[in-house]
Amino acid sequence: MYVKVINPQKHGKTEYDNAGSCTALVNYLSKEDKEKGLERELYFSHDQDKVSSIEVIRSIDGNCPGIEKHEAKFYSLVVAPRPDEMEHIKNDKARLKAYVRDAMDIYAQNFNKKDGTSKNLAGKDLVYYAKLEENRYYKGTDEAVKQGKAKQGDLLPGDNTHIHIIVSRKDKTKKIKLSPLANSKKLFSRENFKLKCCKHFDENYHYQGSGKELEKHIIMRDGTIQERIAYFKMEYEKTRTLRNEHQQEFNKNQGISKNIKENKDNKQDQDNNLGIDF
Repeated sequence: MYVKVINPQKHGKTEYDNAGSCTALVNYLSKEDKEKGLERELYFSHDQDKVSSIEVIRSIDGNCPGIEKHEAKFYSLVVAPRPDEMEHIKNDKARLKAYVRDAMDIYAQNFNKKDGTSKNLAGKDLVYYAKLEENRYYKGTDEAVKQGKAKQGDLLPGDNTHIHIIVSRKDKTKKIKLSPLANSKKLFSRENFKLKCCKHFDENYHYQGSGKELEKHIIMRDGTIQERIAYFKMEYEKTRTLRNEHQQEFNKNQGISKNIKENKDNKQDQDNNLGIDF
């Protein structure tokens, strides 16, 4: 699961100014609408399934009173499942949208006060709108483009389902400022947000996927020697416990099979004694 807070000045091929209106971003996210016509995807929020682009602009732009001209008024996030993860949920768009709502709960819960304690927010306290897209396009930095096998702007093959999210800088009360690009991990840890989102997908949909991989990557990169050793010990114990459970289940099944065979043999002996011939 790919989960990212977009920095408008650094990420992607289209830069936009999130210190102004979100109109440019909304227009950019309308790129698939024309070819889909009446089947186009509308925005959804935490409690609404169909929201128009006009309503998104009006709501996001009108939710930031008192913010200076140079300050961010909104942020953009992207949630992109891997093809195997989409296959695991049977390519169900409704389930993916439900997962994004859960991810926005995690996003809200990840904000802390200056002293490190939680701001106690949930997804319902945010002003955000999300839109599902099915296509992605080659960028100039992709190897296929560099090797001349594809052109920049060409459609990428395969399942490229992903969801863009536009979220206001302020909560619904218009009083609390929320910045996921804060430099302090104490205020908002982007890695913690990503990890929790990945693990939530794995646990909620009973899937062994990117949550475990990301957790290992972070510990191997940033953890102390003691934390790395503790991680490997924990994984070893999990593997040993699982192996023992499988062995017990196997032994149990073997015992059941043996009892069935013995009962069948005893019955056959009894039938033979009675002279029953099948």
